[in-house]
Amino acid sequence: MSAGSLLAFLMTVTIISGPMSSLAIQYARLQRAVGAADRLFAILDDPMEQPDLPDSVEFPSGEAHVDYSEVCFNYNPETAVLRNLTLGIPAGKITALVGPSGSGKTTVASLLYRFYEIQSGCIRIDGVPLNSIRRTELRKNIGLVPQEPILFNGTIYENIRYGRLEASEKEIEEAAAAANVAEFVESMPDRYQTMIGEKGMTLSGGQRQRVAIARAILKDPRILILDEATSALDTQSEMLVQEALERLMHGRTTIVIAHRLTTIRNADQIAVLDAGCIVETGTHEELIALGGRYATLHDIGVTA
Repeated sequence: MSAGSLLAFLMTVTIISGPMSSLAIQYARLQRAVGAADRLFAILDDPMEQPDLPDSVEFPSGEAHVDYSEVCFNYNPETAVLRNLTLGIPAGKITALVGPSGSGKTTVASLLYRFYEIQSGCIRIDGVPLNSIRRTELRKNIGLVPQEPILFNGTIYENIRYGRLEASEKEIEEAAAAANVAEFVESMPDRYQTMIGEKGMTLSGGQRQRVAIARAILKDPRILILDEATSALDTQSEMLVQEALERLMHGRTTIVIAHRLTTIRNADQIAVLDAGCIVETGTHEELIALGGRYATLHDIGVTA
């Protein structure tokens, strides 16, 4: 092949390879977009929440006592998740829900937040049926700290402020101090203006959890739900998070879903679920002395 022919061939390859490479990149982007569109349309296709009743009321002004009365719920007609569940959750006290995986613990909490509607029975707050309370009022007065906190690609300040958008800078920093967020923020160059990435990827698990607790403290809810809030943390992180949680729980009606004994030992009431039913209630000491389901779970380490 002559030099001229070789040069022409190389130029042709160069001209073709550029668009081909670009096409491969665009195809990969298209595939990601299709996947994202599928998820988006799945959300849009979800049924709308039931509208508030015409005579719905504000959140009750009492002490926030919660009652579950013969509550039945299932995600599909074939499988009952909760069966005639009856449970009183005292105002200003800590109630722990324990039981094996699939017993209905998280469902109990989800129904209080009205993520789902019960099939029968009734849930009341200070005697007012849950479906009679306006959703916005209900959710404004219930705080949730899940096992994996939902953080956004913004600053630490913005993520805490999401708990109450009208909060002042002083209130946000006070909430951060109460949640032990200030303990690690002070060492960051941009302090509260530090960007944390999608889902808080630049923070450790304990740091993410403390930001979520600060958000809940700022919200100042009447009722608090802690869904295995310390189960994925190492011992040192758990100590700092547990200290922050104790400040948050003080004086609030609190539901704790947990596997670790350190979280529930000092609960005012422990309710043991099995197959969607409450089978035992009492303090840690009372249930251990009873020698029933809780004692068995404790011995095999399910709640440890």
